[in-house]
Amino acid sequence: MRAARPVARAGEGLEERRFDEARAVLRELNASGPRDATTLLLLLRAEQGLANWDEVIRTAKSLEKLNAMPPEALESIRVNAHVALFSRRAHDLKDFARHWDEVPAPERTHPKIAAAAARAFIRLGDCRRAHRIIEEALERNWDGPLALLYGECTDEDALERLERAEKWLSGRPGEAELLLTLGRLCVQRELWGKAQSYLEASLATQPSQAAHLALAGLFERLGRTDEASRHFRSSAAPGLTRGASD
Repeated sequence: MRAARPVARAGEGLEERRFDEARAVLRELNASGPRDATTLLLLLRAEQGLANWDEVIRTAKSLEKLNAMPPEALESIRVNAHVALFSRRAHDLKDFARHWDEVPAPERTHPKIAAAAARAFIRLGDCRRAHRIIEEALERNWDGPLALLYGECTDEDALERLERAEKWLSGRPGEAELLLTLGRLCVQRELWGKAQSYLEASLATQPSQAAHLALAGLFERLGRTDEASRHFRSSAAPGLTRGASD
């Protein structure tokens, strides 16, 4: 009963968006006795309100041990917290690499976490690390949008990626995102005929703005200006997805 009043006070603080005050009360309660699911749930809200993403992840893990929330909800909370942390820390390559190495291995292969990390490494100039992250995640959990990211960064490993992606295609024929990625990789290797075939196959499977733009860029490089213009116009058609999958 002694905890009822502080919990109520913390709840009021959360409702009034006084997250600092609520967190102080809840942390004191959490430190003074056995971990309580109600207190932790309120503490989770306070940490989210303060954008303390490291603490959000820790609190979510504590709630998981108590079976206090559905696993899917806790996974979503952890994923969103990791993505927010990546955005905050992706300003220095060495610092971000250290942070990535601290992420638990099972969580690194979650498609959204892997995609956010890969984008961060691409922005920081380490395409090779981004590609390895994508490969490991796709081998464990296939995800079309993540496969699409595999062809976005130009690097010397384009041939290796092309060969790997063609192996993936043998098990996933007709997948629009993968066909688009293969087309982009062929462009990087200046394999113009193969690039056109893959990009047109992606477009035939699922029309997308990205496939039209990739074909427009390809035809522009080849001096086929009429075809380039046609695909540029088509890319602006209403109702198209931005990529092969949104």
